[in-house]
Amino acid sequence: MKTEELFAEHLKCLVAEYSEALQAAKLAEHNVLVHSGMSHDHYADDHAMPFRAWGHYLRWLPVDRPDQLVLIRPGKTPVFFAVIPQDFWHDQHVDMPLWWAKEFEIVILSDLSQLARELRPRLDTHEKLVFLGEGIALAESLDIAPQAINPPRLLSQLDFRRAFKTAYEVHRVANANALALTGHQAAHDAFLDGSDEYDIHMAYLRACRALDQDLPYPSIVAVNEHAATLHYQHKQRRSSADQSHNRVLLIDAGCRSAGYCSDITRTWVRPDCHPEFKALLAGVQSLQREVIEAIKPGMNYIDLHVHSHRLLARLLVDTGVCIGTAEEVFETGLTTTFLPHGLGHLLGLQVHDVGGRMTAPDGTIATPPPQFPALRTTRTIQNNMVFTIEPGVYFIPMLLDKARAGDHVGLVQWKLVDELLPYGGIRIEDNIWVNNGQPHNLTMRPLPD
Repeated sequence: MKTEELFAEHLKCLVAEYSEALQAAKLAEHNVLVHSGMSHDHYADDHAMPFRAWGHYLRWLPVDRPDQLVLIRPGKTPVFFAVIPQDFWHDQHVDMPLWWAKEFEIVILSDLSQLARELRPRLDTHEKLVFLGEGIALAESLDIAPQAINPPRLLSQLDFRRAFKTAYEVHRVANANALALTGHQAAHDAFLDGSDEYDIHMAYLRACRALDQDLPYPSIVAVNEHAATLHYQHKQRRSSADQSHNRVLLIDAGCRSAGYCSDITRTWVRPDCHPEFKALLAGVQSLQREVIEAIKPGMNYIDLHVHSHRLLARLLVDTGVCIGTAEEVFETGLTTTFLPHGLGHLLGLQVHDVGGRMTAPDGTIATPPPQFPALRTTRTIQNNMVFTIEPGVYFIPMLLDKARAGDHVGLVQWKLVDELLPYGGIRIEDNIWVNNGQPHNLTMRPLPD
């Protein structure tokens, strides 16, 4: 199907979803006005922070600008209130390609003060309005009842349902994966050429034809021991006099397509890397494939996470990092020393998409088990979900020091661990779509554009 056909079907699904959510939240007689968000200046400054529109608004149309609004009325064409200021300081042009614009009534406003005048004729006198979004003062200026501004029961319904992607949304995530893969290849080549973190990052941006603010999250570009910092935030600029060389690159970087995100991590090593570290890398790649193959609808994500730790325990023993049996390594909790983060998270309009720990549309939360507190997803896996699978192995001094002082110090081969410390860590992350009961790897096999 063409993009315009996918989007038209997507909107039909959204209209039905909102109707069901309003019914469940006992707001069936209401229309909905969704706000994109507001621009915010840095503290004590007149310079705005980078803006990112709210996910529930972006599901309706891909205009990533502040103070845009969509009006949803059952049985009627949705209205896009495009606020385009008369401004000679900035380019205020809004691109409105036909593939989505033809699905909306588009009303151009020069500022928000015109909204009430344009909104009233589009609502019958008896119709009530729900406001969703950040602009509370705007909602109040429209005389929307306080209980109809971001009603929690409705937001819970919508957050829960965002986990299930339409064909259009899967198409966008797949396209974001394809874009990011070009950047990952460029980063790989720059790494092998001896570039520092800054130049590797710039190679990624050039290949994706992106600016930093276009990316779904700040890229992690970690060379050598920096890969042991899970959310390493710097881009080291190495002086020409520095004779150190690249051994390992861990790059966690994605792209966006019409607001939808990809989230890919790759770990690369040079041929002269430590042989046991290379064996660990091959083992994590194999482990990830085994975890993905185990994905089935009806399985709880917590069980998948536990399965990954059992496989990791086996890998640690097989590579000589740990001593004893895989069962001992797992039962003592040592695997969390080497893999302290969760196996993955929901993915969509946000990198860590909403609703990852919700068990029901009413907002009920399932907390992760105590031994895995960082797990972002505790839901039951179902068809049409999109999420990441990202196992890893890290040599994090802080956690290793704790293990050295613990009760199970004898289960670790410390001489080998000390040899591997300068190599930082490994993470392999792909984006998975559950389709007709089977996992489809959107990173390895992106769908055609």
